[in-house]
Amino acid sequence: MKIVIVTGTRPDIIKMAPVYWEACRRGHDVVLVHAAQHFPYHLFQGVYEDMELPFPPKFTVYSSSVKRAGIAASKLAFQIDQKFGLNTSKALEGLATQLTDARPNPAATVGHIILGLNRLFRGPLKDADIVLVHGDTLTCMAGALAAHLNLIPVGHVEAGLRTFSREPFPEQTDTRTADACSDLHFAPTGENAANLRAEGFSKERIILTGNTVVDAANWAAKTAAKRGESRAFFEKLGLDFAKPIVYYSCHRRENLMHETRFRAIAEAAIELGNKGYQVLWSVRPGTFVALAQYGLLEKVRESKNVFLVSDIPRYTDIMFLMSKSFFVATDSGSMQEEAAALHVPCASLRFVTDRPESVKAGVTVMAKPESKAGIMRAFDHVIAHNAVMRRKGNPYGNGDSAAKTLDAIERFKGKLIQWKHEE
Repeated sequence: MKIVIVTGTRPDIIKMAPVYWEACRRGHDVVLVHAAQHFPYHLFQGVYEDMELPFPPKFTVYSSSVKRAGIAASKLAFQIDQKFGLNTSKALEGLATQLTDARPNPAATVGHIILGLNRLFRGPLKDADIVLVHGDTLTCMAGALAAHLNLIPVGHVEAGLRTFSREPFPEQTDTRTADACSDLHFAPTGENAANLRAEGFSKERIILTGNTVVDAANWAAKTAAKRGESRAFFEKLGLDFAKPIVYYSCHRRENLMHETRFRAIAEAAIELGNKGYQVLWSVRPGTFVALAQYGLLEKVRESKNVFLVSDIPRYTDIMFLMSKSFFVATDSGSMQEEAAALHVPCASLRFVTDRPESVKAGVTVMAKPESKAGIMRAFDHVIAHNAVMRRKGNPYGNGDSAAKTLDAIERFKGKLIQWKHEE
């Protein structure tokens, strides 16, 4: 079968890598397409290389000259930092922050990706047996729409995640639209599958798989141990593994675009640092924009024990850091899942979560970003109950999600598209 895998962000690449490996192992013709929603080296090329995926992918769309220059510049800065121990990446981030006065426009991003993919789905990839999209990203929605409107079967990996709220925005729009366009729904949990059935999707085409992030996290942890380079990478950044580490992340628009929420999150990071925790804050471009916009960038940079880091290109390094962390504080859904897989306590910096399973399992607590004090109360709970949370089970599967996904694709070969009134 000709299987097209569309990625666009770092989580897409990571979570689809096990599907790519399994499809190749079974002898399928697998085509990788990247939509360049994330394009800096540490969010694109570095992740492809670390996950042992062929780079460059067969096709890249929405790849303007500016983005290509950004990829080259960020890769060069990373290599200089690695070789000479300089802060070239930080200087590049500072320049980008000064030049950027607005965050990427979601509508424009979706439009560009759809047009780029449409040319492929009407041309070299029109004979695809199925297009696989992932999760709740703009790329996922655009990929599902473009394939569906060209009558190419769509499989949605990580389908059925719901908050029954507009938040997270626009991720809930993305995942719901992708599900509406899909012929096969790969649901990570029973709760996700139940959501899809309640919305009227065919129960025969909802496949309970677990989450492929468990496959990826298990692989990354083993690979990091074999390579033996991750500890040195973080020690160069100034981390001391003899002291407690909190892996921190904030990137969702409802936090970045809301000053009260974002300020509370940033002030909580500073407070953790003041309490003696080493806070490694993994930041994306939009996070830097928010830090600068709200006048927090220098305050956070100068605070005690807080490390702002954007260039962690290797997922294996990220999983190593997470495995060594005292806890994780994040508004990322994927990091909730990864923390559960590695049995690391997590505080979710959100009001609602599309991963309620980890909260019910007791491995995640909600740290609603209403105020610094409110967030710190949640952090104090995680600190006090850390050992108990580490013993809780992982609700996202056993690491065989990619195999279950390919089993279903092969089972439906020849009847991937379903028409309601067809015998």
